Amino acid sequence: MKKDDFEAMREHNAYYPFSDRAEWELTKFLCDNLNQGQITQFLKLLWVVSEATQPLSFKNTKQLFTFMDTLLVTPRWRCMPIHTNGYTTTHPINLIWRDALEVVHNIFGNPIFANHMEYDPYEINDSGERKYGEWMSCEHVSEIQVNQLPISATIVPIILASNKTPVTQQTGTLKMHPTFLTINNIHSEICMKATLHTWACITYIPVPEYVVNSEFSGLLEAHVWHKCMDLVLQNLKVAAQVGKPMVDPMGCRCYVFTPLAAHIADLPEQLMIACISKNTTNPWKVREFQELAKQYCLSGDWRFADPSIFLVPELLHACHKFLFDHALKWCKEVIGASELNARFCSQHKRIGTCHFSDGVSHVNQMTGHEHHDIQRMLVPTIVGVTSPGFTCVISQAPTFTPSSLNSMVSSLNEFHSYKHFVLEAEAHTGTSGPINHFQIPKLESFNLFARSIQQLGTIIQHSVDVRISLINIMDNEFDEVIDMDPTFSWIAHVAPQEMHHFQVIHPVRNHFLKGILSSEANTAFHVTIAHDLADHSATALAQRYHLPDFPKVLSQYLDSVSGRNSLYHSYLLKSWFKFRLQLHSQLCPCNIMPSQQVQAYPPSDMYPFGNCGIVLLQPTNAHLQSVLCVAQLPVDLKDPLLYVQLFEIAAPPEAEPHIAMYQVRCSFYPMPDGSLSHTRIRKIVRLVDVTHAVELIPIYGTTMDRSVTSVTSLEHYNNFYLNAFSDKEWYHTLHADFI
Repeated sequence: MKKDDFEAMREHNAYYPFSDRAEWELTKFLCDNLNQGQITQFLKLLWVVSEATQPLSFKNTKQLFTFMDTLLVTPRWRCMPIHTNGYTTTHPINLIWRDALEVVHNIFGNPIFANHMEYDPYEINDSGERKYGEWMSCEHVSEIQVNQLPISATIVPIILASNKTPVTQQTGTLKMHPTFLTINNIHSEICMKATLHTWACITYIPVPEYVVNSEFSGLLEAHVWHKCMDLVLQNLKVAAQVGKPMVDPMGCRCYVFTPLAAHIADLPEQLMIACISKNTTNPWKVREFQELAKQYCLSGDWRFADPSIFLVPELLHACHKFLFDHALKWCKEVIGASELNARFCSQHKRIGTCHFSDGVSHVNQMTGHEHHDIQRMLVPTIVGVTSPGFTCVISQAPTFTPSSLNSMVSSLNEFHSYKHFVLEAEAHTGTSGPINHFQIPKLESFNLFARSIQQLGTIIQHSVDVRISLINIMDNEFDEVIDMDPTFSWIAHVAPQEMHHFQVIHPVRNHFLKGILSSEANTAFHVTIAHDLADHSATALAQRYHLPDFPKVLSQYLDSVSGRNSLYHSYLLKSWFKFRLQLHSQLCPCNIMPSQQVQAYPPSDMYPFGNCGIVLLQPTNAHLQSVLCVAQLPVDLKDPLLYVQLFEIAAPPEAEPHIAMYQVRCSFYPMPDGSLSHTRIRKIVRLVDVTHAVELIPIYGTTMDRSVTSVTSLEHYNNFYLNAFSDKEWYHTLHADFI
């Protein structure tokens, strides 16, 4: 910005040459929505010419675009024809692109990323083990930086993402390969949010339709893709080979090398990227090339670029869709779609989780949220119908240290040792009946996970979900680019902005600043005021929540904390219907997790037993609690109180190794003869004693009661599984707490 010719003008007016923000917004609206002729007609309107409160700085369309030309620009878009020697296409092939090295300059030097960048390799050791997280913490970057780059060189690793997709709406079925770029210096938690503009589109590679034998069309399409990528990435490859000077976000000049760290793509696109080889054969001699391509591996000209490393496994297709396309179908075949749907429909819903009101067989659109919820519910849902061996096939988990990577590999080996149970149950089926093999590409890709985590860091930072979000964001922009009218140049200009930090669409509210803190300040609470703010007596609250023993339990609690004759016994109470609980991440303690809502709604027509959440207390009160009521006592007692009913641990994870989940059961008052009554044990606890919001999944047995719904399941069943994935960061330490 300091090199800009109009720096002095923009020092006083960030929107120069436009007079102010209002004129800037009007200009942007005109260019985004109207063509040149329509803009000219607008500027000739009598209201614009003579009636407007403040006349516009520009008088006509030509002057408007002259003003635009003085704005700061991002890397410019280009368009060039692509020729295919000897092969005819139904339409001319035009590549829309911009220089990838210019885009990297723009991202690497953006001051908004200054506090979210890493420049040097590092190693994190925890209890004698190396932890793999960000790319800079992994082995591959150390090998490059230490062994192959000059001293004081800065490494700027490149991440690409692409996918074959329709890019025009209501104008035919034009398909292209939009390709996006970002750099791995930026923290993954920032890169994973497509709305934070860390990614930039570098090209729209066309998908040509050839007038040729269909056997060769895919190969020709792949060659066009590689030819286009060579052009777009040419200068970036030079920078990886010999280095280039760049300015970092702090304004310091760096000697930069740009290796390819990762290319995010689904399996078909990864195969297209990896199968083309460089050799002396003319690629347009399709028959010769097709035979030779099978005999050679890719030998590219991008320094440090190894397809076995940069083609990373990705969670959406390799994990989420593997479970949905295969493991979930195996369960449907074994226990029946109707039974499986009924079990999912009956599970109690915690706020913030998906609820499959029609079962999992009727889900039309799946996002990562739905995939995640199905995964964490599936294992306990099928228990009682499937064999222990079959259940072992479904239950797996990933991690981030050498020992946990070994566990992941062992877990995969365990899958292979038990997978014959799926074949024996004839659960692996196709359109023509049972399939007697496991030749599944997604399953094969699991073998790459452990090595990829060691070399490139956690798999989640290379999620294909980001790529899909980027494609959706870029759809409207492409409509402007493809028209090649003056609007085409508009997207190359930088809008004047007053933003100096990230403004997330849905920011995480920090309850640690003004909320109620636990004694160790590791948990924050926010109590949401109910619509009914009237004070109630203990008896009135008991009637409202249908809890006849509430006054007695409250009185016993007050006796224990303030004495039998305390005046607190006569005070009125305020009640709340819900509260929020917030924690720090165990993996990254500096990060605040999104808060979780715990509800405590009284009985109603929709919820005859109330709508209550499940929480875990501190180890000294190590019980699961169903929150029945939230109440505030006088300010002298300080902390809000919860009226809860107790669950107790029935069995540890070791009791059922094929499930590896805690079993819990409702706690009832004992009878004089040693038997249990039908009255649940209830007590008063402090809000700050809560540590986590969790979930319970009923133990259904061989067949579930179809009259049970998600509203009544917690009252109908007495035995449950504690959901292992409700909060995966603490679950593995839970056993020690309960002992």
